[in-house]
Amino acid sequence: MLKGKTKKNKSFFIKAYGGIVKIFTAPTSFVYLGEKAEEPSLFLSNHAAAAGPLTWQYRFDKAKRFWATHENTEGVKSVYRYMSRIYFHRKRHISMLLSKVFAFFASPFISLFFTYVDPIPTFKDDAARFIGTLRESCDTLASGESIVVFPEDSSQGYFEKPKKFFAGFAVLGERMLRKGVDIPVFVSYFSKQKHTVLVDSPIRYSALKQLHGNSELIAEALRQRLNELADMVKEL
Repeated sequence: MLKGKTKKNKSFFIKAYGGIVKIFTAPTSFVYLGEKAEEPSLFLSNHAAAAGPLTWQYRFDKAKRFWATHENTEGVKSVYRYMSRIYFHRKRHISMLLSKVFAFFASPFISLFFTYVDPIPTFKDDAARFIGTLRESCDTLASGESIVVFPEDSSQGYFEKPKKFFAGFAVLGERMLRKGVDIPVFVSYFSKQKHTVLVDSPIRYSALKQLHGNSELIAEALRQRLNELADMVKEL
């Protein structure tokens, strides 16, 4: 977070940035198959490259924070390395030369965006630091904000139907349950073509645990459900 910056300054930046985004993107409809969230909840969504996080940040009307890979929260140099080596090259399949060029120009703006939006950093291969992710997420939920997670494994790129989910969100659900909070989980699918987010009926984490057992099986079951939503949204 920026030292010396006030909440007012952050709000102004986010509104200004959101206004720019809205100029270049069509309005997005959130269509619910069941009830809407009436309490802090966990929302799962496909990533759809950068479009998913931007849509949830600026088009979703509930107080929320989303999970983001830690590299994008650690300053311009870290963002440049991630954008050039991983996002543009590995995930978007752009040549390394062009990836470096795109990252050079984009990284300052991306770093500033993540600084002000203040997502919760995640650490895929660092269990000790992931505990901090869980702690901050629990505090966020306790404060009345929801959590948005993009759990797909995008190491090989972004697919219309995700092929694998990471299970970190289920670990969060388990941690909240141990604290006495049975958090509602909403699976959702964002369609860039339809400009629509289709949000499934909520299910409590305890029900997911009872139905599927461990976190890996929960993640796989919800991945399959998200892909069913991908088919359903085409009919809207």
